[in-house]
Amino acid sequence: MKELFLVTTALEDTWPESNKPVLYLGKWCQLYSRKHYWMKFDSEIAPYHWDDRDKLYEDCKYLQNLFERMLTELTVELNKIHEVNYDSRYWRIIVGPWLMMFLPIIFDRWSCLHNAIDKYPVTNTKIHEGINLNYVPQCMEHFADIAKSDLWNHAIYSSILKFLKFEKKTFIKTSRSIPKWLVNRTLEKKNILSKIKNMIMIATSLLSRNNNYFFSKTYLSKVDLIKLQFKLGQIPIVYQEDYSSELEIQQHFRNITLSGFKSNSTFEKFAKEVIPSQIPIAYLEGYKKITQRTNNIRWPKNPKLIWTSNSYFMDEIFKFWTAEKVDKGAPLVIGQHGGHYGQGLFSFTEYHELKICDHYFSWGWGDGNDKVIPIGTVKKPIKNKSKELKNNSILFLISGISRYPSGIASMPISSQWVDYLDDQMEFYENMPAHISSHVTIRLYPHDYEWSQFKRWKDRFPDSKIDECKEEFNKVIANTKLFISGWNTTTYLESMLSNIPTVIFWNPKYFELRDDAKGLFEELKKVGILHDDPISAVKHVNNIYNDIDAWWNRPDVISARNKFTNKYAYSNNVLAKLSCVLKDISNR
Repeated sequence: MKELFLVTTALEDTWPESNKPVLYLGKWCQLYSRKHYWMKFDSEIAPYHWDDRDKLYEDCKYLQNLFERMLTELTVELNKIHEVNYDSRYWRIIVGPWLMMFLPIIFDRWSCLHNAIDKYPVTNTKIHEGINLNYVPQCMEHFADIAKSDLWNHAIYSSILKFLKFEKKTFIKTSRSIPKWLVNRTLEKKNILSKIKNMIMIATSLLSRNNNYFFSKTYLSKVDLIKLQFKLGQIPIVYQEDYSSELEIQQHFRNITLSGFKSNSTFEKFAKEVIPSQIPIAYLEGYKKITQRTNNIRWPKNPKLIWTSNSYFMDEIFKFWTAEKVDKGAPLVIGQHGGHYGQGLFSFTEYHELKICDHYFSWGWGDGNDKVIPIGTVKKPIKNKSKELKNNSILFLISGISRYPSGIASMPISSQWVDYLDDQMEFYENMPAHISSHVTIRLYPHDYEWSQFKRWKDRFPDSKIDECKEEFNKVIANTKLFISGWNTTTYLESMLSNIPTVIFWNPKYFELRDDAKGLFEELKKVGILHDDPISAVKHVNNIYNDIDAWWNRPDVISARNKFTNKYAYSNNVLAKLSCVLKDISNR
């Protein structure tokens, strides 16, 4: 067996000379834009450990358990270092989003390396100094950014190899640093209009300090949010406070030992070692500053209820303020903000949301959980203009994910995106020319260096590509048929809006929970859902001359109504919200 040089990332300064056989740790190493370079190598790609979907499911459950054990210990340590005495829920709200993302990341990188070293004759690799204080994120938003970068991931791989005392390595130095957190990325010009807007926000916030209900990024439209607040008898106000501090690392905050955490494996020993050095600055060095700021913020002093749909994840000001109010008894409501919820077999994000909240507003599903209250989707249905169109235009939506895994859910992860893309291209390739000429391919707005546009144009030079220059709602409103290959929000919105919709995906990557399978089977029977691209394209070909006739068939109407009634209904939502919110706040 030939000796192999291990390549862990797309950083070419960590690669060997082109005459040496290479083992790529994963497809994330092979940037499509650098195809001409990496194809020179005699190479293999290590199998991805989470291609075993049973393993992925079991690992998800293991990591949830590890999360709880680690959170318990972090609660002790953070209370000690900040001289406070909060329970684990307080810290779950603040540090939980980072921890639930960080643990799967390092576990994935650990597993990939172990598989490669155990199964292949790796004789050398190049590593940087590894994770150190130069790689510490400022906050959750910064972490989410750098965790997608080649340099940060190479540092993680380097740290693991050093921890394992892997001897077949060469140290290299680099002058590059991880991307800095760009504070105030979209700074508003201080024109007269913005000053007036700011003055109005200050005035209304002063008048509303005693508001009972606090709303942040609920996905309600501005008009509906105002209506809802009037229904609840309070002054309408949109609360916003950006976290923009950039603080220096202080070593004494990094002396956390996690001594109470009992490691059950070598990986857990590594996690215990690396977590203290990687906790975002906001939760250690920045804690006092942020808590002082939230104590003086122009937000309600004693809210009876807090509701958000996504501020719980990256908004540090919201998380710190909310954790304090929840500790004093304010109920926290999390609203569903996308697809997959209530359908997918597993999701670390859904797990976290249900753990931190007192009540969860779903788009229709209940799942037997007492916390979940089916409210319906707060998003307005898109105005369907398809009947006005003279041609049968098709919008074909392509989804995207980071090259480096950053979460766990029952959908494709990391390099599995390439398999997903192959299915999408097979669908398009098998379309008759008279149909494909009316197709617009809408790419995912974040490329993650997958080179989406170039991949499509290289294979289909005449294809019409939409690079997300217009809002999705405007584009889909003017399409006769919407096609999606991902279990996410968009097809729920199209079906709710009565826009003809076809979905297809590989069930291997989109596992469903048992109580969702029946309704998806009904979608299959009427041609809305397909298990492979060939079945989907045959169906599109059959219905293309009269899409509306198919969409308005009684069995199709029945199947999609049953489906949307559970996963995306929109009937009298404001009135229901008003009643439910009043009920929760009065308990």
